[in-house]
Amino acid sequence: MNYNMERFKNITVALNTPFKENGDVDLEKTRELVNYLYNKGIKNLYVCGSTGEGFLLDNEERKAVVEAVCEEVKDKMTIIVHVGCASTKHSCELAAHAEKCGAHATSAVPCVYYRLGEESVYTHWNEITKASNLPFFIYNIPQLTGFNLSDGLLKKMCENERVMGVKCSSEPAHDIARFKAIGGEDFLVFNGPDEQYLAGRMMGADAGIGGTYAGMPELYLKLEDLIRKNEFEKAKKLQATMVQYVYRMCSFGSLYGCVKALIKLDGLDIGVPRLPFLPVSCEDEKLVNLYNDIKRTIEETKNW
Repeated sequence: MNYNMERFKNITVALNTPFKENGDVDLEKTRELVNYLYNKGIKNLYVCGSTGEGFLLDNEERKAVVEAVCEEVKDKMTIIVHVGCASTKHSCELAAHAEKCGAHATSAVPCVYYRLGEESVYTHWNEITKASNLPFFIYNIPQLTGFNLSDGLLKKMCENERVMGVKCSSEPAHDIARFKAIGGEDFLVFNGPDEQYLAGRMMGADAGIGGTYAGMPELYLKLEDLIRKNEFEKAKKLQATMVQYVYRMCSFGSLYGCVKALIKLDGLDIGVPRLPFLPVSCEDEKLVNLYNDIKRTIEETKNW
């Protein structure tokens, strides 16, 4: 398959899903959020994943979000659609839909409830790749799925010409080097844990996909710029500051509620998370202080 894989090697925001006050998906705000991020310099989005509360949406809602995003961005952004469901059938349905909408790749976890064996996961992922002609990125996040991608399974998956990489959200940074060594130079590995973005890139990650990116996109773009310029002392300093911001985001009732509140403080109200994720108030002094600290760091690092 001749895919343009260079387009995936960028900061990729795991897109939040906006909701109306009545709890329905807000497609107009989804379009506004996409443009909000684009205007900040973001060119890549990961849609309907964990951060997008994809597992709290039904398939029709997930399709509607993907349609709104793809219609809004046309080809000015690169779109990866997470299509993982508990069932292979529903995952394949979403994969075919993503291609129809004009997305550039699909991705999927092995399962969201059942603890499956490797043969089941192998079949699940391969069936998804048959549902569209798009590149496919394995999503490895064992702390949520209970399934950790093994060397043997990855080697088998790499025999599938549509499997082009891994979103590596497992916590050990050395997993990135492990996956890269198995997949080869052209095999893409995305760093998943936001607090180790720099470490992940140093271990061989080609880019990153993260849930805190939308709360401080300018800082992730700056960090990636410093890495590409080999300015590692500045990169280490910035990463250390961003780690503290990530910890502070995670100290609220829900990370997704915090990121949505930060975006609201920045001028775009995309609502609150869908229960059981908890909302975060924009009047919370702790949140306001975090927002102000992020803004100050953005200003301080503009000319680095």
